[in-house]
Amino acid sequence: YASGRASLETSFMYSLLARAYGNNNLPDSSNMCHETTSVALPRTIGVVTSPTGSVIRDILHRLADRFPSHVLVWPVLVQGEGAAGQVAAAVRGFGAMPQSERPDLLIVARGGGSIEDLWAFNEEPVVRAIAESVIPVISAVGHETDTTLADFAADRRAPTPTAAAEMAVPVRSELLGGVAELGLRASRAVNRSHALARERLEARAQRLPRLADLLSPQQQRADDLGERLRAALGLQLAHARGALARTSGALRPAVLDTRVAHARDRLARLTLDPAVLD
Repeated sequence: YASGRASLETSFMYSLLARAYGNNNLPDSSNMCHETTSVALPRTIGVVTSPTGSVIRDILHRLADRFPSHVLVWPVLVQGEGAAGQVAAAVRGFGAMPQSERPDLLIVARGGGSIEDLWAFNEEPVVRAIAESVIPVISAVGHETDTTLADFAADRRAPTPTAAAEMAVPVRSELLGGVAELGLRASRAVNRSHALARERLEARAQRLPRLADLLSPQQQRADDLGERLRAALGLQLAHARGALARTSGALRPAVLDTRVAHARDRLARLTLDPAVLD
């Protein structure tokens, strides 16, 4: 029953909206009152509402609690003569601001009341201004049971102004917690990757031959060459000593004296030819 009543109410409000649009550029009813544009974290939020009363206080208080943001308030009448024109002018005025100063999100809000009190938000200028807004709009008109054409023209509908503030921004502490959790997950992923890389490196290192095994053949060859060198040097030294002994034996004093004596004897027996002397 409740879903059927909601469907009838939607059809009725859509027919009113069709009249407001005059069937020109009318959006599909199946896509109305659904989120079409999302601003994850608006830097500046524009609020179209009465500057006095509980609505603006509730919105500002809720925004401050969840995620302090820069808020621009465009004060308007929210009921009575001229209210529709002021609300429409405010929505269009925010959209006409320079890009650097323009809000990222609009909240059009009003507290609860009778159908007559909320009628300004059924007026064609308001509906067209919201539907044609270049800035995403959250409609927060009345209580949860109240429905206006502005709700169907907006990007999102909030049951209350406080709920609109909750839709507009996330909870800062939860966001920071989520960022911290992502940081921890990233750190764990990096550490896990390093651990796996270390395990692979150690496994490959274990398959490599040991340094002693690699150097053992060369060390053995070096030892063999050393032994051969020592043997060759010893043999060479022995030959040198033998040659030195033989040479030094010929130079002993007794041998030299004997040679001198023989030389003197030969000289004494030598007869000189007189012809050679002449």
